Amino acid sequence: MTKFKTLNDITLGEGFEYLSNKEPLFKKILEEKNYKIAPFSKKEGFEGLIGLIVEQQLSVASAKAIFGRIKKLVSPFNANNFLKVDPERFKEAGLSKQKIDYCSGIAIKIIDKELNLKQLEKKNDTEVISELIKIRGIGDWTAQCYLMACLKRLDAWPSSDLGLIVAIQRLKNLKVRPDYLTIEKMSEPWSPYRSIAALILWSTYDKE
Repeated sequence: MTKFKTLNDITLGEGFEYLSNKEPLFKKILEEKNYKIAPFSKKEGFEGLIGLIVEQQLSVASAKAIFGRIKKLVSPFNANNFLKVDPERFKEAGLSKQKIDYCSGIAIKIIDKELNLKQLEKKNDTEVISELIKIRGIGDWTAQCYLMACLKRLDAWPSSDLGLIVAIQRLKNLKVRPDYLTIEKMSEPWSPYRSIAALILWSTYDKE
């Protein structure tokens, strides 16, 4: 059993209460949405990680369409089967050459036992991030989103995410988009529920 608190109905409720007290604007959003906030959830392990690589710098709709086509090529979805597919077929599915290289590299690391995604469950947030960003193609955004969507951790914070940046800018009525350091500083009072804060913020961005 994991020793880390993860996102579930109980912790979601705790997060809503905590964040409503810390940030009145969050309370307003939650009340407007009747406390129904869309989750950000992916399968743990290789499939979830590849899904996040596909999403890098793409709209949600484009990424979903591309990943749907990739899933039809890789079944069951695992590292071995991924490497059996001709890269040209991934290209035809809409995946860029660079992302094909990243995903193949991750698959090779898993097969060579250089990367054990199952072991990440036992590591704390900082250790998970530091393990993942060593891998080519995985930066802070992908690592934070893996923490949040795949491991269901409560305090992930993908501060470079454009949706979050725009949502915060609108929420706070800022004239210019806040930079990484400003967003990190703003998020401090929302810890240890920043994953939930991100879901609330994304819910305002997605509707536009």
